[in-house]
Amino acid sequence: MRVAALGVDCAEPERTWRALRELPDVDLLVLPELAFSPWLCATRDVDPSAWSRAVAGQQLALLSQLRAGVVIGTHATDSAGRHNDAFVWTAEAGLRSVHRKTFLPDEPGYWEASWYDRGPVDFQAFDTPVGRIGVSVCTEMWFTQHSYPDVDLLVVPRATPLETTEKWVAGGVAHAVCSGAFCISSNRAETVDGTTMGGAGWVIDPDGGVLAVTSAQQPVAVVDIDLARSRDAKTTYPRYVHRD
Repeated sequence: MRVAALGVDCAEPERTWRALRELPDVDLLVLPELAFSPWLCATRDVDPSAWSRAVAGQQLALLSQLRAGVVIGTHATDSAGRHNDAFVWTAEAGLRSVHRKTFLPDEPGYWEASWYDRGPVDFQAFDTPVGRIGVSVCTEMWFTQHSYPDVDLLVVPRATPLETTEKWVAGGVAHAVCSGAFCISSNRAETVDGTTMGGAGWVIDPDGGVLAVTSAQQPVAVVDIDLARSRDAKTTYPRYVHRD
């Protein structure tokens, strides 16, 4: 199957949509965190009306125009408070929420706990036409006690700083190895109120091999992967150790 990871500027949603429509055909497309909303969390001053405008401007119905069988990302929601929800879209079933972001940073450039509410601690894998998937939204990747032992693919929508790129790629390697699954991540890549997000989407194999990392020169990585590698990896070290 063919997967796509991105490191793209999401500052202007209309420009983001135009860029996505130019992607080649893929089975799975992973989007950056809140890809169709401005990065409001760069400032500590919370404007609820700005969040509501971001929710209204996402135009998620346009996902059907992309050349992807499955699309995973996150979107701003006003359901029972302000939240950052991970979603999966398929041509067959449309859009559905699969996880509400749980672990929220609150520091310069990333005032997420100020801007929106924490979701429940609930990490459930889900089935799609391209395999069984677990999603960790950005910071959640570091909380390995909530790893997914039974998935083919781990997806990580992110908004992370340029200066910590190496640390995040290392975390993606650990995430893949712990679960024995391909890890696919996409990141925002723009500067907002002095906060520069670093692109660096990736595709990592179940044993931690880095198959692709995006860059400013190559903001899209399209990789062909074999899910049999994920399924075989479950029987090898270190995955088999904690199984009954």
